[in-house]
Order: sequence, then structure tokens, then C-alpha cells
Amino acid sequence: MLLGILHKCMETVLESQGQPVVSVVIPTYNEEKWIGSCLQSVLRDSYPQKEIIVVDDASTDTTGEILKRFPVKVIRNEKRAGPGSARNIGVREAKGEIVVFIDAHCIINDSEWIRKFLQFFQNPKVGAVGGYFKREQSKWGRPRFIGESQPSPRRLVKSANGAYRKTVFEQVGGFDPCIEWGGDAALTYKVLSSGWKIVHSRDIMVVHAEKIWSIRRAFSYGTCYFPLHKRYPKETGLELGKGLLLGPMFIGPVSTLALIVDIILRLPILTPSVIVFFSILKGASFKVSIPQRLINGLYTTLWDFVYYLGALYGLLRGK
Repeated sequence: MLLGILHKCMETVLESQGQPVVSVVIPTYNEEKWIGSCLQSVLRDSYPQKEIIVVDDASTDTTGEILKRFPVKVIRNEKRAGPGSARNIGVREAKGEIVVFIDAHCIINDSEWIRKFLQFFQNPKVGAVGGYFKREQSKWGRPRFIGESQPSPRRLVKSANGAYRKTVFEQVGGFDPCIEWGGDAALTYKVLSSGWKIVHSRDIMVVHAEKIWSIRRAFSYGTCYFPLHKRYPKETGLELGKGLLLGPMFIGPVSTLALIVDIILRLPILTPSVIVFFSILKGASFKVSIPQRLINGLYTTLWDFVYYLGALYGLLRGK
């Protein structure tokens, strides 16, 4: 038995030789429902050279007590800083050459999760790697929300499942604390404009336990549209041009105009027609059944409209 243990330890030492240290950074705020499951899943990852850093962003629930049960480094903010700033704090304390981000409400079902990120960093030109998401299954066995659409050629590295070289992250200045809800976009643009390559892999998957594209979040994301466009006009202009006819900044004004006309004419015909039209066009990009495409198209159309309202709100507030 002793020989078996020694053999296992020797295998671990040999396995870790020549492998970079990886820092997994997890920001959390009042995530008592999911943080335990998240940490258990990260600890199950088979990569030996990893450290786990949790930045507790002034949680007021039992998150702090739950964190004490796990062998992780905890940094406690006494005053809430926001998720982007929390990630920056975690990176400053990170010892790893590679920094991997995951959100506290995400679960990993793959013991090779970290290794799948690392394989892409063997290319010295790669500065960041982005993964994808699966939705938690409902009791009926269907995703909580909508099938998967086609990826954008300039798809963003989502901070809930992404990795960066620490040197690249520091070179571009990390997450912008002034654009919390647009932080993923801003960081992606900065990495690309610095000449680094970004890759994405559908093999790097996590389960997003919360609804990813909730209507409530659409408004929050929208508030950062104009600040993001002001700081990165070229990048956001490219995105706007590619998706002009199906993007929030086109759907929003057209839907608003239709609503105004219907109110003036006191005949609710134009608004429903516009919504159905956009729903059909947007639903066509989903690889699901036709009824589900219509449902997805309607949801994403409403999501875009709320995003547009959030953008107007952010503009009026001068965010």
C-alpha cells in the first residue's frame, strides 16, 4: 500500500514537471447557492499545478462561511468593487503564468478543463482562449434558455470561461473597472489591438447554472454600450456593421417607431408585425426545431429591445 502511494506521488511529480502554474480566479458576490458546487468542480480538475483564488466582493450572505470549507485562497473586499475589479485583484495575487477565469455560478464537468486551455497556449502568438457554455437542464430535460446560435467571427472571450497569459492581461491593463458590464468586450478588443491572437474552443465547456441571457441582464449590458463605443469605436463599429439589421441598435429604434405609430393611429398592428418579422429572422440562426426557432427568435428580439433601452438609459445618465 505504501509503495502504491509513493508511486502515485512520483507520478504526480513527474506529471507536473515542465507544466506552467495556472491560477483560477473566481469573483463572487452573494453566491451561496452555487459557490460550493463551483469550487468542488474546479478542485476535481486533474491538472496538478493550479491555485484557486476566490475574490469575495463584500458578500452579505453565507458565501464567506462556505469558502472556509475549501482549500482555496480567499481575498475579501470590505467594500464592493464590481466583478471586473474583483478579477483584477485576483490576478494581482496570482502566481500562475496562465490565468483562467470562471464565475461562481458555473460548474465544470470536465476533469481536463484546464489542460484544454493550455494546449492553445503552446502557440506563442495566442494571448487568450475562450470557452463556451451549456445551460443547466430543466426538469423536462430541455435547456432553460434557447439553443446555440452561430458564433461571431470576432466572438468575445467571456470571463465566465476564459483564459489569458498573465503577461498579456497585465500588458493591456486587465478589465476596465469603468465598464463593468462591457468588460469582456473591452478586454477582448484590447488583446486583439495589441497584436495577440485569440482562439475559441467548443471543447472547453462549462455549465452556466444561472440563465445566461436574462432580460434583466440585457438592460445592464446595454448601459455600457455607448461608453464602450466611445472608447473602442473601431471595434464596436465593426460589430455594429456586421449585425446592423439584426442588432439592438437597429431593432430598438425600429420597434420604438412602430410603437409610436401604433399609439398615434390607435391601431396595434405595426408593432406586432415588426416583432414577428425580427423574430423569424433572428430565429433562423439557431440549429433547433422550427417552433423552438420562433421562440428563440422572439426572446432574442425582446432581449435586444431591452438592451437598447438600457443603452439609452446609460447615455442619459452619462455612464
